[in-house]
Formats: sequence, structure tokens, C-alpha cells
Amino acid sequence: MGIQANAQTATAIAKANITGTNVNYASNKAPLLPQQFIKLPVTAFKPAGWLKTQLLLQKDGLTGNPGEISIWLSKTDNAWLNKSGKGKYGWEELPYWLKGYGDIAYMLGDEKMIAHAKFWINAVLDNQRPDGDMGPIITKRNGNRDLWANMPMIWCLRSYYEYSKDPRVIPALTKYFKWLQSYPDNQFLKDYWENSRGGDYLVSIYWLYNLTGDKFLLDVASKVDKNTANWRQATRLPNWHNVNIAECFREPATYYLQSHNEADLAATYNNFKLIRDLYGQVPGGMFGSDENSRKGYNDPRQAVETCGMVEQMTSDQYLLQYTGDTFWAENCEDVAFNTFPAAFTSDYRALRYLTAPNMVLNDSKNHSPGIDNSGPFLMMNPFSSRCCQHNHSAGWVYYAENARMATPDNGWLHNFTRQVPLPPK
Repeated sequence: MGIQANAQTATAIAKANITGTNVNYASNKAPLLPQQFIKLPVTAFKPAGWLKTQLLLQKDGLTGNPGEISIWLSKTDNAWLNKSGKGKYGWEELPYWLKGYGDIAYMLGDEKMIAHAKFWINAVLDNQRPDGDMGPIITKRNGNRDLWANMPMIWCLRSYYEYSKDPRVIPALTKYFKWLQSYPDNQFLKDYWENSRGGDYLVSIYWLYNLTGDKFLLDVASKVDKNTANWRQATRLPNWHNVNIAECFREPATYYLQSHNEADLAATYNNFKLIRDLYGQVPGGMFGSDENSRKGYNDPRQAVETCGMVEQMTSDQYLLQYTGDTFWAENCEDVAFNTFPAAFTSDYRALRYLTAPNMVLNDSKNHSPGIDNSGPFLMMNPFSSRCCQHNHSAGWVYYAENARMATPDNGWLHNFTRQVPLPPK
């Protein structure tokens, strides 16, 4: 479905309080709290103007040429391509890249890109194991399974389903979450990354519940929340890694949809305020955390990962759906236009791992300990990192997908003052 916009008739809303049930798009089923705004499927958008230009530049740049750039997307000895889940390559890099690449492909209607995305999607679906498990099998030294990479891959499957309505996707995700339901609590979400990022499972569980109404999914969501790191602390965070903060501070507000506990919602607002009170002397919507926020390093010379920018924008987009609070739209836009573009060359063929507002150097030297990384992380580099090199792909396309949303009363709205251009009728 395309969206026909008339900016002349748009009404600005400071904070929504809209009731009703949208008959056109799946939204939260009881007992989940209703969303104020409802995300539209990726197929609802046909970009034009400046945004289409950004997506085309990404297509011709790092995002669209993974085989030439990333060894982690190799089709040889890749754990995503076999039922055993074993291989030299295969962790977060593939889903990080695919969640942006696939959505750009669907939005542009680029058949070559779509075919390449489907190669990986088909591999994930075809290689799901009989018990419902899927993806790489990575066992940590403590014997626990690392499930983190499956979280973004499920986001890829969700977008693919919105595009294709492939009948394999819903049964595959249902089977996977049944497998998670049986997973022993004393081994579940115990590794560092997955423990921080359990909220990424919650988003997908609620997405699936809204389509199927399967009640067991709410039990799985409670299990995830119980075993995820505690993002409800008044004066500290579970850890101070910049991407974890930007990605995970929303977890309590996500679970608030199920718990109805106002303290959960308040915890997310507190997380946002806490990090900026301590390390927020940074313009452009972010905070000072070049890898990790540290005492004594809290001025505009401190940087943030490109991954952190993408995850902050994504968190803002979800919180806007949950709350109707335009504060989150404003922060998303601040990051999108005042920090995110500075991380790239103008052709999107190289990026920096770390970008700071007061950044007079753009060299290949090691600036540790002033920068909390030992390496050449201020330079523009096509091979900058395993994470940002791949995860940046979702920045603009997620912005596009969330620039307009449906409302419970069967309306729709612009979320950002910098409107996404639409093609002519």
C-alpha cells in the first residue's frame, strides 16, 4: 500500500492520546497496551527526493557491495548456511547488514538486491533445526549458548514477511520461540551481549503475537524480561557500552506494553536522562561514549560508534510508537541529521568507527586512552569494524519506514519535521 501525503493538511501533535482500533494494520492485541502510533510495513513506502538518493548511494556503496568488502559475509564456511550452525564466519555481521540491505531492496524494488537478500533468508529458514533452533551455534567458555545474533536475524525475517508474506516465516518464528520457552533459565541470556540486548527479542515477540495471538508468546516475553540485564536501576546502568545503552535503554518501556507498570516506562526515560546527565555534553542527540562511557571523559571530544547512532534512532522510533511522545521523534531527527551523516564519506563507501562533535583530526593514529579504543578508529575506512561496517545499513531505511505511521483511529501522521519525500501520484 502506498501513502499519499498532503503536508498542507498535516496536524502537529505534541503528545498523542488517540484511541480506537486500526482496521488496516496489525497493532497491539490485548492484554498489550495499545500503541499510539503503528508502524507501517516496509512495502508501504516508495521513497523519492533526498532520501531515495541516500538509499541509492548506500546501494552503490558499502551496503550494496558486501562481497567485495566483508569477509564476514563470505558464502564459504559460513555458519548461517548449514543446519549444523558451524563455520568460520557467522555471528552478528550478517543480520546487522541484512536488516538494512533487505529493507532497502524491498523499498527500492530492486530485483537484484531482493534476490541476494532472499539467498540468505532462504538459508536461515531452510536450515532451521527440528527443535526450532536456528542460526550459528556459538558456545561460550562457561558452556552457555550465545543467542545474540538470532535477535537481529529475526528482525530480518519480520521485514521479509512484510514484503513477501512468505508462509514459512510465521511457523518458523513460532517454532523458534517455543524452543526458547523450553530453554533453561539458568543458561538463558547469560552472555554479555545477549544479556544486555534481550529487548530486541521482545520487539519481535510482540510483533508475532499481534499476528497470531498465541498466548504462549507472552510467557516467553516475561521469560526474556526476567533474564535480561536490569535496565531499571535509578542511578546506574548495567554496563556503559555505547551501543548497549542506545539499543537497550528502551527494554523496560517495551515490556511496559505487557506489564502495564508505569515504573517500567519511567525507567526508560530515566535511562535516557541518566546517561546524558553524566556523559551528555555532546550535541547531535547522542552522548560521550567512545566504546564505553568513563568518568573524566565527558566533553565534546568524546565520540560514539556509528552503530550507536543507528541503535539510538531505532530506539527512538519504537518509543514513539509506544508513547506518542514527540520527544522521541525530535531526538531521532537530531541524531539522523546532526551526527549520523558525519560518520561517512558522502558516497557511503567508507565510514568511521567513532565520530565526535569536536573532531579536528581524521587520522589513522591510535588515540587511546583519550579515546577508549586502541586502534585507528577516527579514520574513514571501508573496513572500519565488524559491527558498524554492517549495522550502518539500517540507518536511513529505518528512518524512512518510521517517518509516517498509522494511528488507532485509522488515520496516519508525519513523525518528523524533515519529511520523507514521496513520489508523485
